[in-house]
Amino acid sequence: MKLQLPTLIAVCVSIVIIGIIYFFARDESQLGIAVNLESEEFKQMRTHATDAFNAKQYQQAIELYSQAIKMRPENAEVFNDLGAVYYAQGLQYAGPNWPSWEKELSSESPEEAIAELRNAMDKINSGSILLKTRYETVADAIAVAAKEFGGEVYRQRWENEITLNILIGETKVYLLRARDHYLRALDLKSTHSVAYRNLGSFYMKVGKTDRALDFYEEAYKLDPRDAELGEYLNQFRK
Repeated sequence: MKLQLPTLIAVCVSIVIIGIIYFFARDESQLGIAVNLESEEFKQMRTHATDAFNAKQYQQAIELYSQAIKMRPENAEVFNDLGAVYYAQGLQYAGPNWPSWEKELSSESPEEAIAELRNAMDKINSGSILLKTRYETVADAIAVAAKEFGGEVYRQRWENEITLNILIGETKVYLLRARDHYLRALDLKSTHSVAYRNLGSFYMKVGKTDRALDFYEEAYKLDPRDAELGEYLNQFRK
């Protein structure tokens, strides 16, 4: 039997449409399964990482959160969580006392101030060194020397006194990683209140109070239900 041209065209079109439907239905089904499996694996990875963090097994938590980031590099929460682990690890390296070394410098001699800094760094492998002075020239000399010795310097003036918080060793390494991961979380999600709060804690820890309060204020704007932070801000203002 010979098909008429319109009938032949209709048959051909139907075959093509059926083929297209089957092709896309097959691909969507496989993609859906892959996404579901990956999503479940991602959730389990975060759960295991959180468990390790709560158990203070920080290196294990770092490895697990790092794997989670590879799976979901766009996820702001995981960057924040990994930052929190780095922060805890940095404080652990600092030991039980913060700052690890504290000294109020009575002399206006930059040379004596640098000698005190050297003494502190010789005795502390990792942690925070807090030096206080009334003199800008001494503060300048400390800041330059600390950077030359590999420290990270945070400087702030309080009325007639200048404080210099200097991070060294593994504490410096891990706290700076924490800071960078919090910032990355905000790059990915600018409304992530917890990352703002964590940055506030970081800057408060290193003595940059004004900057810390800016981050705390932003965190509270985004999450006014945070009663603890609200009370802290009220007390600080008073």
